[in-house]
Amino acid sequence: VELSSGAIRNHKPDIMVKAFEIAGYSKETVEQEFGGMYRAFQFGAPPHGGSAPGIDRIVMMLADEPNIREVIAFPMNQQAQDLLMGAPSLVPDERLKELHLKLALPKKAGPQAGGESQG
Repeated sequence: VELSSGAIRNHKPDIMVKAFEIAGYSKETVEQEFGGMYRAFQFGAPPHGGSAPGIDRIVMMLADEPNIREVIAFPMNQQAQDLLMGAPSLVPDERLKELHLKLALPKKAGPQAGGESQG
């Protein structure tokens, strides 16, 4: 059972480009789509990384529970829905305006609860 994971992130522009090339991106695409990060790496971004304990996996072991879904703090069902919190859910129009956000939902999306529209 994996109890923790961590990594040192890429911080070298040539390695960044090579990794994206392996994924099928050209150097031009990397520079265009990820230009901010690419330029920062060219100026010598420091190595960065971290690790994080898998608290849910530790609790699973301590509880002798074979199914992680029985101990996970924020469980979701097979449709990626959190039934306890009602997520995902639609955001009220006033909250979107407050945050200066506009949604580009598909045309077939129906009205949200309360009769407000998201489009």
